[in-house]
Amino acid sequence: MSKTMAWTSFFAALFTLISLKFLQFFNFIKWSPVGWAKKWLIFGSKNEYSKWVLLFIILLIVFGIFYLVSKLTVNISPAITALVISVICAVALEWVIYSPSTLWEGIKSISIPFFSIIAVVSRFVTGTAVYEVKSSINS
Repeated sequence: MSKTMAWTSFFAALFTLISLKFLQFFNFIKWSPVGWAKKWLIFGSKNEYSKWVLLFIILLIVFGIFYLVSKLTVNISPAITALVISVICAVALEWVIYSPSTLWEGIKSISIPFFSIIAVVSRFVTGTAVYEVKSSINS
């Protein structure tokens, strides 16, 4: 684990967390980013702040793993990798949240602002990971 990976994961998680709160506050997404905690009895009674902290930790770990996987895609353009990952993640997350009955209903339920946030963060993580690998090869 390098410092670059740690800082990239930290800022990606922080930006995602702030963006999710922004999207929720202005009703760009119809679901709560910490709504999953209600299903688990352990976190159901905790205050909102602790749920957001837990979400930050989860995002930090996810982006750390994503950073490591992105280092393996050095031969593919970071823009293409980020776009593919963004589409898969946004569709999968909203599909799990909404559980649509048809494909068309699932496509209509995808939030464009949410997809945009995922795309920006994915591009940031993949771009940084690929740049680190290429700069270490050139030195």
